[in-house]
Amino acid sequence: MSDTKRVFSQAQRSLLTCVINRIIPPKDNMPGAGSLGIAGFIENVAANTTSLTRLFNEGLAQIAVAAGPDFTSAFESLSDTAKDDLLRSIEAVNPAFFDQLVLQTYNGYYTNPEVFKLIGYELPKLAPPGAHPALLDESLLDHQRNREPFWKKV
Repeated sequence: MSDTKRVFSQAQRSLLTCVINRIIPPKDNMPGAGSLGIAGFIENVAANTTSLTRLFNEGLAQIAVAAGPDFTSAFESLSDTAKDDLLRSIEAVNPAFFDQLVLQTYNGYYTNPEVFKLIGYELPKLAPPGAHPALLDESLLDHQRNREPFWKKV
């Protein structure tokens, strides 16, 4: 996490790790988002703008307060059902935070090279320097070209 911009405390990072393991929990051979280190990805995103930094700090504080008095480990000690119920309540009172939390969790998870490997996805190979990649098969556009215009000609 050396290239990550630090905007969360260690307690917030631990909480975020646990929270995103509920958004994308481990299943079969797939790791949970928190276990995969996606909290660092989210922290980097949050650090890009003050509004996102504020949104995430406020949202994480709401989760910590709702989890109980021992904010450093209260969320972790809840049952999975209680964690999910708590997150649903946060989603209801702070949908902007929760939308960003889910969006960035999925962005980080499904762009992670380890997840690519586990789901069998391979990045397209880059063309070697000087190569001329094949252009679009223009016959695929014939149907559209033959359609009547859907606008009025003036």
